[in-house]
Amino acid sequence: MMKKALLILFISLSALFLPALSGAEIRQGSIEISPFVGYCTGSTAPDLCHKDVYGARLGYALTPNWVIEGAYEGVGTSAASMWHAAVLYHFMPEKTFNPFLIAGGGVAHVRPIRGDSYDTVMGDIGVGFKYWLSQNIAFRTEIRDVMTHSQNSVVTAGLTFALGGKKPKSALTKTSQPVPESKPEPAPAPVQEPTAEKKVEPSTPAPAAAPSAVAPVPETKVATPPPPAPAPAIVLEDIHYDFNKAFLTPAAKEILNRNAQVMKDNPDIRVQIEGYACAHGNSKKNKVLSERRANMAKEYLIKQGIPAGRLTTISYGESRLALPEIPTKKNKNSREAKANRRVHFEVLAK
Repeated sequence: MMKKALLILFISLSALFLPALSGAEIRQGSIEISPFVGYCTGSTAPDLCHKDVYGARLGYALTPNWVIEGAYEGVGTSAASMWHAAVLYHFMPEKTFNPFLIAGGGVAHVRPIRGDSYDTVMGDIGVGFKYWLSQNIAFRTEIRDVMTHSQNSVVTAGLTFALGGKKPKSALTKTSQPVPESKPEPAPAPVQEPTAEKKVEPSTPAPAAAPSAVAPVPETKVATPPPPAPAPAIVLEDIHYDFNKAFLTPAAKEILNRNAQVMKDNPDIRVQIEGYACAHGNSKKNKVLSERRANMAKEYLIKQGIPAGRLTTISYGESRLALPEIPTKKNKNSREAKANRRVHFEVLAK
């Protein structure tokens, strides 16, 4: 009963946070570790039905759609142990919400209340989904029909931790590139013309001196040098994001590398990283999304050697659009929407 109460509490908390969080996607080559709890029910196997279930899975993403995994499940206090392998097919691997089919088989070691324990071959098939809470953590739940010498249903819920892997090709080969926000170049400082030397007017000729007297040397005024031109303003480039994403595109990483070099060349400046979103979607969700975008840019700059103390972040969501935008279902990738999905770098001090 304790495990069932924990399962109900876990699912309730996950459902509470799902609407506010936006996450990742299935990454090819990633390793997935998935602890879980659940419940086994049925009517044809009294040794297995109406028992708590607990265990863990270890999976590997062959492609964004296909994942293979092995699992261990314990049923009840000591009713049975199940070892099995399975294959998962994800219908929408690039989305935050990933429904999947699961099928597999294995061996169950059953310890009945009366009689000797025995081993039996098992097979299972079912459906489930993953909902990504962050880039590496997903909520996972599923229901499977487990077939041994009898037939039972197992419902489980838990977390999936994804390690490593690479981004799907669909995300790397998009033809539409974000439109960089144009920023006016600083006007060149006016160059002052050097002050011309004043011509010394000849004074009224003095009376001729005696041959032994020395002629006076006329005074000349030295020209004042012009003041030095002010140093050019430091400008950092904006980066842009895909719709409903906070991951850095290859183009964004190139810009961040240039911004990091500018900051290294000017060690006295501090920078405020401002996150923005387009006008599509819920305003609260956009505020969270733009905060994640700003933090992603900050983490990348820190990895390039910029001290964290020189960087601050702030999230504006959709409250300060770079271009006016009227959101519709068909214009999520309009020029205005792409320009608004950005992070801006404001130089605070030098």
